[in-house]
Amino acid sequence: MVSPFFTREARFIGSFLLALFGTSTLVAEEPPNVDLKPVKVVTVEASETAGERRFLGRIAARETVDLAFQIGGQIVTFPAIDGSFVEADDVLAQLNREPLARSVRQAELSLDQAERSLQRNVQLQQRNALTTEAQLEDARTARDQAEVGLEEARAALSDATLVSPFDGLVAERMVANRTTVSAGQPVLRLHDMSEMRVRISIPERLLGEIGDPGELSYQLQFEDGGPRYALAYREFVAEAGRIGQSYVVTLAITEPTGRQLLPGASGTVIVRLPAADDAGLTVPVAAVTVGADRQTYVFVYEPTGADEGQVRRVPVTVESPDGTTMVVTSGVRPGMEIVAAGAHLLSDGEAVRRFSGYRGAQ
Repeated sequence: MVSPFFTREARFIGSFLLALFGTSTLVAEEPPNVDLKPVKVVTVEASETAGERRFLGRIAARETVDLAFQIGGQIVTFPAIDGSFVEADDVLAQLNREPLARSVRQAELSLDQAERSLQRNVQLQQRNALTTEAQLEDARTARDQAEVGLEEARAALSDATLVSPFDGLVAERMVANRTTVSAGQPVLRLHDMSEMRVRISIPERLLGEIGDPGELSYQLQFEDGGPRYALAYREFVAEAGRIGQSYVVTLAITEPTGRQLLPGASGTVIVRLPAADDAGLTVPVAAVTVGADRQTYVFVYEPTGADEGQVRRVPVTVESPDGTTMVVTSGVRPGMEIVAAGAHLLSDGEAVRRFSGYRGAQ
């Protein structure tokens, strides 16, 4: 039989051990330093660009030419239609060829006559007839002139047909069919669509700051927040325009956009400017605070443990090249950790813990 005293002692020891282990378990599960203020920390990185500039861009063809006949005449065939695509050597327009064909026949007859005349003079000279060397030379000259006349007549007949010099888009017919045109008068405008381009105007002041426009990075965007398409530099007009003192820069669209682009359409060209050697360090806008002395500050995080540390208020010099990016030019170094947000709620030397997410979040 167990004595009542032993039973009471056993119950006492059991209750003591339960209380001891239960208390230890609760202490182990409680997060350390839960009373410290959590802060989000970011690492300061060097700025790769000095910001972006946006310009209105106009879509343009690789080349736009006004085509004209090299001779005058009446247009009798005009198959080119505004807005249609054509291939190289396609017939775009044709003049009345009948009078030109008659000129070719007449030139052929003149050449035959000159050839016969030259042959008679050669035969007479061989027979010691009364044919001088001067007469023989005149016959040769007449034959040569007849040959040139025939070449010109044939060239004129060929020039009566206007063909496409490249694969392109008919932009505009400048005259109507059956119109009588003169030599060199433009009759049709043609776009070379082999490479679509974009033109922007860069102000003289900005071009003086960036130097060579070929060293910049360009992207094309059609809607705000929409996809961006790469552009390649091609050329720029090295003379300022009379209005606005700006220079026209031509860029090429180097990747598919998934839409039909026509000359005259518009888009936004985003120009990324290169950073200078002393461009500074990029920091979040919310990381910068302004003190009562109007000095700008950031809070540098200095770890004192695995997830604990303290913050130190450091005066900095900041710039904003584009109105949205904050760049520190002095006061911090690359690799430093700073408080990214809520800096206005901290004080110099305050102990904090690194924010690692909300508790209970998976």
